[in-house]
Amino acid sequence: MPDGTDYQKLDTHESWDDTDRKITQMGYLGWRPKYFECLNKPAIFTTVFAISNFFMVMSYGILSMILPTLESVFNLNSKQTGVILMANDISGTVAALVIANYCSARKTRWIGVGMFIVVIATIIPASTTLFAEYPKPRNHTGATNPTHTLETVSYGVCNETNGSDNGVDESEGYAVRNHKYYWMFVFGALLQGFGAAPPGIAGATYMDEIFTQKQFGVAISLLYVVSFIGYPVSMLTGALFLQYYVTLDPPEGVTLQSKEWVGAWWMGMFFPAIAVFVLSFFVMLYPRQMPAAKKVLKDKIRRGITTVLEKKEELGRSLKEITVDMIPAFKRVMKNKALSCLIVGDIFLFLQVGAYSFYPKIYALIFRLDSKQVGSILGITNIAGFGIGLIAGGLVMRWKEWHPKRLQLIYSILTLAATPFALGMLLYCPANTYGGVDISYSQILDSSQMRDPTLIGECNSDCACTTAFYQPVCDGNVTYFSPCHAGCMDVELYDDKLISYGNCSCTTTGSASLGQCGKPCQIKMFISLVITTVGVVISFSGYAAHAYIYNRIVREVDRTFTQGIRSSVVRALGTLPSPLLFGWVIDKFCTVWRVTDDGVTGNCWLYDIDRLLLWFTLLQVAMRVLSSLFYLLCWHTWAEEEEKPKSKIEATDEKLEYKKIKDTFENDNHKNGKEDMS
Repeated sequence: MPDGTDYQKLDTHESWDDTDRKITQMGYLGWRPKYFECLNKPAIFTTVFAISNFFMVMSYGILSMILPTLESVFNLNSKQTGVILMANDISGTVAALVIANYCSARKTRWIGVGMFIVVIATIIPASTTLFAEYPKPRNHTGATNPTHTLETVSYGVCNETNGSDNGVDESEGYAVRNHKYYWMFVFGALLQGFGAAPPGIAGATYMDEIFTQKQFGVAISLLYVVSFIGYPVSMLTGALFLQYYVTLDPPEGVTLQSKEWVGAWWMGMFFPAIAVFVLSFFVMLYPRQMPAAKKVLKDKIRRGITTVLEKKEELGRSLKEITVDMIPAFKRVMKNKALSCLIVGDIFLFLQVGAYSFYPKIYALIFRLDSKQVGSILGITNIAGFGIGLIAGGLVMRWKEWHPKRLQLIYSILTLAATPFALGMLLYCPANTYGGVDISYSQILDSSQMRDPTLIGECNSDCACTTAFYQPVCDGNVTYFSPCHAGCMDVELYDDKLISYGNCSCTTTGSASLGQCGKPCQIKMFISLVITTVGVVISFSGYAAHAYIYNRIVREVDRTFTQGIRSSVVRALGTLPSPLLFGWVIDKFCTVWRVTDDGVTGNCWLYDIDRLLLWFTLLQVAMRVLSSLFYLLCWHTWAEEEEKPKSKIEATDEKLEYKKIKDTFENDNHKNGKEDMS
């Protein structure tokens, strides 16, 4: 804008019809009580929106915690659970592209509607507990099968009679009959992705309108921190609710240790849904433009970010005008070279971020941890890394009001600087030597006999061993897949607790203890976690700037549409294929697969840890390097476009536009009143 802008006029004139209470005051339709105005403040909206995101993230995260329960109750295989997980991203990809342009004028209403859809999407699968059947115990004598002794059934020793009976009356086929509700979970996931799109697209854009650049960094950082805490909290609450029986009244004799136990999986989905339902109505109370937005608009005009006409165009468009403008808006956005580079950088970054979903599994493998330990350790380190990084980045933005293109350069450097810290995963405990996998049984018993290792050897060929269940034992030096594979015939009990296995034909000592050989290497684990956490801090210290850049790299009127395109493209090319890519890498280095009695191959039990970690880590590094290069290219292209000198025609057009803006301030107050702005 030219320097002659009359900012005093901007301060006193009703630039978007403040007299119309539907635009700036809280409420629904004509009901806009004055006592709501004490809540009509940016800080309060951000608090409400952050809490809403917290519970929405909980509703997403709880699914990964209860998946094992759902697989057993509804007879789901891994492919079907994968479809449930992917359905969210598929619908979110489509929704982000279709509705993005419509969110620009009525952001809070779209956010609230999206939250309400998330509630419905959560209740639909949770409601299947009202119709589903659950297992009934056959007996309560302590033995899972009346024809077997407690010892042979419980401890998997050699010559055990291997059958499919697990103590549950499978003749009823409850899980098979429950399978018909599978599509309710898929439909719920599809709805959830659609409902999550408006808050994700319009939320940051609305905050950009009510906070100055200095305030935005801190506000968006706090929003992301509160939202992120929803993931570890969902794990904790999911584990808590699974301690209760699914009907809240367990059958006689069924305890938490019983195979018939089914945890109350639905409670973890139901309670976040209630909170989101209440908050959705509260969010929709907020107006199209807060009174505080006038000050922010004045600041943007002063710095040449937008014009009053452009803001009027964004707020005053009808549904028909928005629809007609979709193709021109798409062309405008796609011609922005800097934006294209930024989106491609995000694609590579989110391809790498997909590895995070496998971190619990990887850390359990390389540091010999159980699921509870992994959840606690990664929960604490992730909260620390994300929290410190986000808050630090927001405070720096408040301290230094850098130009967006400089912020883009800083973000590129931070992304590249965080890359080497991913190598911290290469510090891990020495891999165990597995009998029948890494070394043959004959070589264990006689080092002079060199043969290719196989799980079934001469020492356990008569034991009828299976890989359907994994129960590692150790003879002091070598780990065996199970007591059966170690050739163990006896068990030693004390007070009904297992002490050791005896008469083991595949071990040098003739005995074995339960569990893997070796101990957790705590020092290496601590160093590895510190290194990777520092990388997370560095990487996420630029995330607030990254969110702000997306609002500045395009015209004011195209911000919401740009967020939709970004969300759609990054989901389709980054978030969706990422788990498949890293899952393929992990499975590529599997050494022992689970094979059931009927010959069906399931999950992997054992891996070639050395090769797996090398490729898993290098793939993350490669993705980060490519992401950084495109971020730098975005900065370079953006700099060229901004520093290009204006032609005489462009300068003349700017003066004419400024004159038009002045006329608009003086004469256009009556135009918006002709339209329904509710």
